[in-house]
Amino acid sequence: MLFSPKSTRELKKLFPETTDVEWEALYSNLLKHGPEKINLVMYVDGASAESTESAGIGGVFYHAGKGGEEEAELFTFSENIGTATNNEAEYTALIKALEYAQQLNGGHLVVYSDSELVVKQLNLEFKVKNERILKLFLRATKRLNEFDSWKVRYIPRAGNKKADILSKQALLKKEAGP
Repeated sequence: MLFSPKSTRELKKLFPETTDVEWEALYSNLLKHGPEKINLVMYVDGASAESTESAGIGGVFYHAGKGGEEEAELFTFSENIGTATNNEAEYTALIKALEYAQQLNGGHLVVYSDSELVVKQLNLEFKVKNERILKLFLRATKRLNEFDSWKVRYIPRAGNKKADILSKQALLKKEAGP
């Protein structure tokens, strides 16, 4: 359903920088792994620019082998989300990535983020005190619990370069409309 002509047209509207060839390659890559759920490794990042009152999110998806190693890049996203704090952008990047992971038929997820706050809150090492962050935390945990298994791990910014670049590129894009 995700790769029906109508869906592909809609996806291309959301991601105008993509091509038919990229969507066909993604579809082909997913078909190789059959209809069963796949293991995914995801890198996510959020960025906020106070000067422009703009925030961006980005992420990279990899198909993971049985041992959890990254085998093939499946998908990336980069989106301007309007005004948000950096922590809100970090959570929003995770939530958006989880929506895509569900569409990709993800079963077992490993998510990497360079936001120590988000990682420690999701792993119940830090309490969630901010009311706006609590709403995002609850959305994220609800989404995470829809998968067979998940891990959220901290990675230093240097190890999260591609997602970092995608989130910063999104700062330059226009905010997505309703």
